[in-house]
Amino acid sequence: MSLKSKVQTAVNTAFDKLKDLSVTATFDNKIVSGFDFESGAITSDEQSYTTIGFLEDKKSFVNGTPVTKTTLTVKTVDGVDFNRYTEVTINEVVYNCNMISKNDFVVILSLSGD
Repeated sequence: MSLKSKVQTAVNTAFDKLKDLSVTATFDNKIVSGFDFESGAITSDEQSYTTIGFLEDKKSFVNGTPVTKTTLTVKTVDGVDFNRYTEVTINEVVYNCNMISKNDFVVILSLSGD
């Protein structure tokens, strides 16, 4: 068994064992597919992907002001490009999301919202 296979097995095992601590994350995005000249409307396709992940909050202070940075860690999935998604819904709260790190095993996204 290769090292990559061993690491992937360990990641899968960790996600399975920690499932009770996970959140369900639904990624949504609208992709412009064209323009309807007759109606003057932009046509778009919606994409959605649901998975489980883990939230992490890091609290700090910037110039005396408390700041919380929230990240979401999900498993890397072949065929899913997390750069295409602009929003993720977790516990009925919609966040803007930006991918900050990706490897063959996990993707880490920065979350922001109200």
